[in-house]
Amino acid sequence: MMNNTFSTLNRVSIINQMENNYFDVLVIGGGITGSGIALDAATRGLKVALIEKKDFASGTSSRSGKLIHGGLKYLQKFDLPVVKETGRERAIVYNNARHLVYPINMNFPIIKKESYNLATLKVGLSLYDRLAEVKKEERHNIYTKQKTLQHEPLFNPKTVKGSGIYVEYRTDDSRLTLEAAKTATEKGASVLNYAEMTDILKDENNQVKGIVAKDHIDEKTFTVKATHIVNAAGPWVDKVRIKDRPITGKHMVHAKGIHIVFDYRTLPVASSIYFQHQGRMIAVIPKDDKTYVGSTETIYTENMEDIHVNKSEVDYLLGCLNEIFPTLGLSVNDVTSSWAGIRPLIGKEGDAPSELSRHDEIFESDSGLITIAGGKLTGYRKMAERVMQYIEKKDNKKPTDSNTVHVKLSGGDFTSKNDLTALIDQLHEHYSHLRLTKDAIRQFVLQYGTNTENLLKQITDYDGRFDDDEQRNIAAEARYTVEHEMVAALTDFYDRRTSYLLFDLEKVKRTLNTATEEMQTALQWDDNTTKRQVAEMHYLIEKALTFKED
Repeated sequence: MMNNTFSTLNRVSIINQMENNYFDVLVIGGGITGSGIALDAATRGLKVALIEKKDFASGTSSRSGKLIHGGLKYLQKFDLPVVKETGRERAIVYNNARHLVYPINMNFPIIKKESYNLATLKVGLSLYDRLAEVKKEERHNIYTKQKTLQHEPLFNPKTVKGSGIYVEYRTDDSRLTLEAAKTATEKGASVLNYAEMTDILKDENNQVKGIVAKDHIDEKTFTVKATHIVNAAGPWVDKVRIKDRPITGKHMVHAKGIHIVFDYRTLPVASSIYFQHQGRMIAVIPKDDKTYVGSTETIYTENMEDIHVNKSEVDYLLGCLNEIFPTLGLSVNDVTSSWAGIRPLIGKEGDAPSELSRHDEIFESDSGLITIAGGKLTGYRKMAERVMQYIEKKDNKKPTDSNTVHVKLSGGDFTSKNDLTALIDQLHEHYSHLRLTKDAIRQFVLQYGTNTENLLKQITDYDGRFDDDEQRNIAAEARYTVEHEMVAALTDFYDRRTSYLLFDLEKVKRTLNTATEEMQTALQWDDNTTKRQVAEMHYLIEKALTFKED
């Protein structure tokens, strides 16, 4: 087993390990699917490598609705196996990462002229509770119109006729992905971001045996050899497949979705809400002092490396919101941030959008390249299990169940909600000299979990170096994420490690200079690199609030 450190400062050592070892499994793609596969394989005692061309979760896995869904919407399509699997997986993901996954009450209103009425919602939620094995205390309740409007006074009384309330789980999708990759490293995997597969190596029998990769930090190339190569590149899986052979049969179709963010005082919903608008499902999710809303879904054929939110998409969501919350009068000027992402769907020539598969599928080329595509964030663990069972069958072994059902993700060493609360109280008391409020400690714990004390030690080391505590905290947090979370760019830090770019743009603006100086020192950037990093951040700040005209 390899002893790796999940640190950008350890890149040279990781690349040397990748070049000088022969791996059982090499995973291409550091989203939730690839990270989950690396973790599953590592817990089976296999020698595992993973490369990601950008940063972990930089594609779909940081641009989801940030919900661990139980698959309720699949009931309408009578896709009962999906409801059953994803519903049960929620509890496992929750138990293994309690700092990142939290139960929330979801209010599902019955809206005039939409597909649900109180009777069908009651039947649907009852079936859902049974299939998903929902705990007794989390089972649904059905409410009349009067009770519904008491629970949520903002609802439109002319169109809302009742509601059902059930439990869903909110998550930080980026950090869930990161913690899975980090845990794979702790189990012995060699994992590297900013390493792009540029070519596939084959043996004399035209079977894949490895890849050529480019390190985008040092601009050098290296090779990685493995018995099995798994393509888990999400929306980019066809870009990897084309390096192997021409694509025939099934291929990726990209569906774009967007989310917009408001200050909570602008959209002060009493709980999370999941409602229908002309058949489409829209989620309204409060998070601390913000509320975010999404998603749209349209087929996307433009630049995959720079996905923008369109003005028409924002207008559509605003229209949905103003119909269900008519007293708020929300406008584009109320939006404080936004994000857009791509969901990879599986299709074949001639498929209509409604025929595209939302399921995950595994397919293998004649040369042995294994590809997994499709699927959902919630089901990442089962997707990994299916890939590893596929490999076991290929090796003429009996397929075995995943070992990850009880593997706590890094930072998730909690057995109950009380453990989480106790840690917050303990750290607040022990680090009182840092003048951090209990809410600030809570926010750190909900990001870093049981690793939070390591961050607080870093803040302690920086105490006294800054006149302003916020600047001290950001410098220490930036340093911590470089040394312990493989941050290699300002965007890694502000977007995927902390989500400040999505939920606190003003904080990004206030602290950018300090974080830049800290990372320039830690990563030994030259002036040109520093300028590029800052320019990228300014571009992303503007992009979050500037919507593209169609």
